[in-house]
Amino acid sequence: MTETAKLWAQDFKTHHDKGNVGDFLHKSAASVAKNPISLTLDWWKISRAPGKLNFNEYLDFQVYDQSRFEEPKDRRRFLSDDLHWQLCYQCSDRKWDATTEDKWISETLLRSSGINTTRTIGVLGGPDRAYPNVPRIETADQFRGLIRDHGGPVFAKLNGGIGSEGATRILRTGKDRFEAAGLGEVNGETLFQSMRQAPAAYLIQEELEHHADMKRLVGERIATIRAMTFISNSGIRTPFAVLKMPASGNVADNFWRAGNLLGDIDQNTGRIRRVIRGKGPKMEVLERHPDTQEQLTDTVLPMWADVQRLIDDVARLYAPVKFQSLDIALTDQGPSIVEINTGGSFYLPQIASGRGLLTDEFIETFRASGAELDTSKL
Repeated sequence: MTETAKLWAQDFKTHHDKGNVGDFLHKSAASVAKNPISLTLDWWKISRAPGKLNFNEYLDFQVYDQSRFEEPKDRRRFLSDDLHWQLCYQCSDRKWDATTEDKWISETLLRSSGINTTRTIGVLGGPDRAYPNVPRIETADQFRGLIRDHGGPVFAKLNGGIGSEGATRILRTGKDRFEAAGLGEVNGETLFQSMRQAPAAYLIQEELEHHADMKRLVGERIATIRAMTFISNSGIRTPFAVLKMPASGNVADNFWRAGNLLGDIDQNTGRIRRVIRGKGPKMEVLERHPDTQEQLTDTVLPMWADVQRLIDDVARLYAPVKFQSLDIALTDQGPSIVEINTGGSFYLPQIASGRGLLTDEFIETFRASGAELDTSKL
C-alpha cells in the first residue's frame, strides 16, 4: 500500500470509527450519576420520536443530561443523520448531484458564474478525463515543476471525496523534497506515485489565506462556515450555520479530526454563540481558542453581510438543489466557496448548538422545500 493510500485509508477509518460504545456509555452514565441501563432505556424512548435519534447521537449530543434542557420535549427535537438522504432527496433534484459532488465541476460552474471559489492549478491521477484549462500532471517532473512554479504551499484533495478524507497540504522544502501533511517529508517521485494511485483524482489547488481578522482569531489554517440553506417558493432561508475550526496540526477543519472545534453561529448577525470541542462526556464548552487564546464566544465574524449575499447567489445558481450546504472560507479576497453539497449534515448544527434541529421554524422551512416530516409525535 502506498503512503497516500495509507493516508486515505487511515482517514476513512478514523472518520467512520465509532469507538468503544460500551465505554462511552459508561462514562456518559457516570457524568449524570445514572446507570448505563437507565440511559439505554431513556434512549429507546427518545428514539421513538420523529427524529429517530440513534444511540451514538444520543450520547454524542448529551441528550441523556436532562438538566441541559428547559422542557422535556426539547430532547425529542433532535434529528438523526440516518434520515439525511431520505429527506434530502425529497427536496433536491438528483440530476444535479454531479454539480455538487464532483468538486471540479462545482468549481468550474461557480467560477464561470463570477462566484469566488477555490482555484485548481493541476489534476493528478484518476480516470482518463479532460479538465479544460487545467493541466493534467502525468509525470513526476511535471509535478515538481507545478509546485516549484507556484511558489507557495498547495492544498490537494480527492475529487468527489468526503469529509477531507485523503486531503493533504504540500510545501516544497528543497530541490526535490516536499512536506506533505500526514506523510512527512518525501521526494517528488514518491509523492507523485503515491497520489496517482489514490482512489480518485487529486485536485491540486492554490492554498486559501485567511482574512486578517480570522487569522488572528483561529490561526492560519483555514476554518470554514458551514451554512445550511433551503430554497422554496417563499424564498431562501439559512436556519443554521456553524464555524468549523482546525486545531493546530490538523490539515482540515472537519469535526471528526481530533481536537477540532465547532462554533454555533447566529445566522442573522454572524455572532458566535457557543464553541465546543469533543462529544458526549468528553465535550468541552470553550470561551477562547486553545491555540490563539482569542475570545471566540460573542465575537462577530467579519464580512457577514458579504457571506449572506454569497449564500444567496449560490442558492439561486443551484436552485434545483433545494436543500444544500456551503463551506465558506473568509479570505483576504472576501468570502470564498470551498465546497457546495447536496444536503448537509444534521449532526454538525446540533452538536455545535446543543439543540435539536426540529424547531417549529426548521420544520416549516424543511417542509416548504419539499421534505415530508411527520412530527405528530413530537
